[in-house]
Amino acid sequence: MDKLMDQLLLKVHEQDFPAVDWEQALRSLVHTAAIQFNESHNEDEIITDAMDREQVESTYIGLGLAVPHARVQGLQRTGVYVAFSRTGIPWPTAEAHLIVLLIVPWENPEVHLQLLSRIVRWRKSLTEAELCALAESPEKLEATLSAELEV
Repeated sequence: MDKLMDQLLLKVHEQDFPAVDWEQALRSLVHTAAIQFNESHNEDEIITDAMDREQVESTYIGLGLAVPHARVQGLQRTGVYVAFSRTGIPWPTAEAHLIVLLIVPWENPEVHLQLLSRIVRWRKSLTEAELCALAESPEKLEATLSAELEV
């Protein structure tokens, strides 16, 4: 497996995600990512890149899933940050319940495509009830997604 995939950092938000809109959701997830990566100097760059992408074309995939993403120059690790909202978060094209933020090194865009493919396949394999049951336990959600991403 690709070295960058081996160094993937996966973090699931511990409780029902309280964001009121997609911008707040992105800012909150990026802030968590910056802390995890110990890369606070890149936080503004990550937010700007993710929001710019969202405004060009929504990253809402369907099935209540949004996969915003940012590519960051010089980043040594890949990050996946997951949040679940029971009530849903208004996204530009629909309401998202599962938000999966991908942060990948600029130099390796193929990692983004690999992760996106695996996440979409994983989400399609779950019923709404199964996803809600997983979301009740962040540990179970993280373990299930981790296995799918081969972390």
